[in-house]
Amino acid sequence: MDPRLSWRSWLDASPLAQIALTLMRDATGREEPLEPLTATRPVGLPSEHVVAFWSLTAGVGASTLAALVAHRSASASRPAVLVDLDRRVPTLALRARCSGATVADALLRPGAERELVSRWGEVPFLPGTPELHRSFDGARIAELIGQVHRDRAVVLDLGAGAEALDGHVLGSIDRLCVVVGPSVAQLQAAFCAVPLLDGCAVRVAVAVVGAEPDDAARIAARLPWPLAGAIPRDPFLAGDEFATRAPTVRAVDALIRGLA
Repeated sequence: MDPRLSWRSWLDASPLAQIALTLMRDATGREEPLEPLTATRPVGLPSEHVVAFWSLTAGVGASTLAALVAHRSASASRPAVLVDLDRRVPTLALRARCSGATVADALLRPGAERELVSRWGEVPFLPGTPELHRSFDGARIAELIGQVHRDRAVVLDLGAGAEALDGHVLGSIDRLCVVVGPSVAQLQAAFCAVPLLDGCAVRVAVAVVGAEPDDAARIAARLPWPLAGAIPRDPFLAGDEFATRAPTVRAVDALIRGLA
């Protein structure tokens, strides 16, 4: 039995639990039952998958979501290679404070791509560089993805904008996750993305960030792609440490299952 569950059972049965609940209800004014704590087992992407995250407009959360999925997979002992292909603003490289070889360096050394992959905690990581947009070679990047893929999953941050939808890169992935936000501008960008992906051979799914499941389902119902997951509003996601609340962790697990 999980020792965390036995401790939780002991605490729930002790007088301290009732005192704590009374204090919390007095402080919050809430009378409804509190959500029980449950042990959350991390979910990892299958090793054969290559998943990409993209949005038409910047600032929706595609990069953050890609990093969360990669880190969660690593927690499940299925570390996926995280590759930052944002050719304009590679925010993941800044967040990771990584000084290792970049995607541009790996492109210059065919056959040595796996050797140049560094680490971001437990996540194998190949950071991006703003220089990538000057000489973006989709065919060569697709080859790089194939080299780092092999026996492990790959998570790609494609960045934002129509230019990120390179045909060679799309041909190397299994699932494209279009990240959508609930604001009017973000929703409009999602609707404008529909003709860009019309006829795309890759399987497309939607992840709605900053919305509860019911609202996410309403948004996805107006788009031609299935809903893979909904990530609730979480103030911690604005930080660079990727600290999250428990509901967010469970939502990321559900997203990984939806993309698998």
